[in-house]
Amino acid sequence: IYEFLSPIQNVLEYIIVFLYQNVVANYGIVIILLTLIVRLVLTPLTISQTRSMARMQKMQPQIKELQKKYKDDKQKLQQETMEFYRKNNVNPLAGCLPLLLQMPVFFALFGALRFPSERVTDVVDNFNFLWMNLNERDPYYILVILMVATMFLSTKMSTTDPKQSKIMYIMPVVFGFISWQFPAGILVYWVTTNVWSIGQQYVVNKIVKKDTGKEEAVKNSESKELSQDEITAIARKKKKRRKKK
Repeated sequence: IYEFLSPIQNVLEYIIVFLYQNVVANYGIVIILLTLIVRLVLTPLTISQTRSMARMQKMQPQIKELQKKYKDDKQKLQQETMEFYRKNNVNPLAGCLPLLLQMPVFFALFGALRFPSERVTDVVDNFNFLWMNLNERDPYYILVILMVATMFLSTKMSTTDPKQSKIMYIMPVVFGFISWQFPAGILVYWVTTNVWSIGQQYVVNKIVKKDTGKEEAVKNSESKELSQDEITAIARKKKKRRKKK
């Protein structure tokens, strides 16, 4: 694993050194900028993820109908759900791809911040940021609390299935318990990533709301047109009856 992550860690360290020497000589801000660079590099995948999430949210009413219809037959429910996704050209796992691609970066960054090489230590002469040393734990656990809070908010904004939400809400607590001993620099990266995800989900929710409003408007318009057609048909029938009389 180390050999696989070593090239990624080297790239991250070169970026850290470049940013520190040429942009801002503040290690905490450098980590935030590095996070934004990683997210921007993943932008094409993020766009795909955003579209997939938006489509999945729009399809939740149909999914819930399938769940009600086949609530006593789990196998049939799974088959019908997969068939529904296939017909609508939706991959429910597409939203996980950016997260999976981030994991090697996360672990490589963990190594870079936990055990910075001479490439970094020879250039960065101050690892302090705000109240902490970013190579050590946050002494007041403020970043841990921020990480849990931002992850909880991001999860709440993106989860639409009540059954999943119970499990998803536990994850921030679990990660909070694990991360309290992480170097503070890792948590700066994590909190920044969560804030980005919150912004991304806000955009998704706006898109879904806008598209849903358009669909409802079209349905209402079609309903009105249908009603008008019915009125016209009734009027014609009345005229025919009068002629017969």
